[in-house]
Amino acid sequence: MDMAVVDRSAITVTHKQPFIDWNNRIFPTMLIEKDVLGESTTYLIDQLFGDAEKVLRRHFKAIFELELEGICIDEDEWPAKRTFKMFNEWFSIEVSGWVVDLSTKKSLED
Repeated sequence: MDMAVVDRSAITVTHKQPFIDWNNRIFPTMLIEKDVLGESTTYLIDQLFGDAEKVLRRHFKAIFELELEGICIDEDEWPAKRTFKMFNEWFSIEVSGWVVDLSTKKSLED
């Protein structure tokens, strides 16, 4: 099998109940149902060498804001204090040290 290891690592983020509750409070006519739990977004980062928590702390603010912006572009509706603790309460996070491209299309690195 022909595969390419991409020179990146990844952070995969899945919404937890506090995020869903926030969405449902802001948009009561566009509720996120509980069965949406499990959908995720993956962010590519520079290849991870070392402490994953340190890397998460470096990227959590940008990821948090992108996830909020994906629901609501009005920053006044966002939580005012977006801490690393809150990030961990609102999202399940998985860090992958290796990213493998199984696609037969042109490589991301090309």
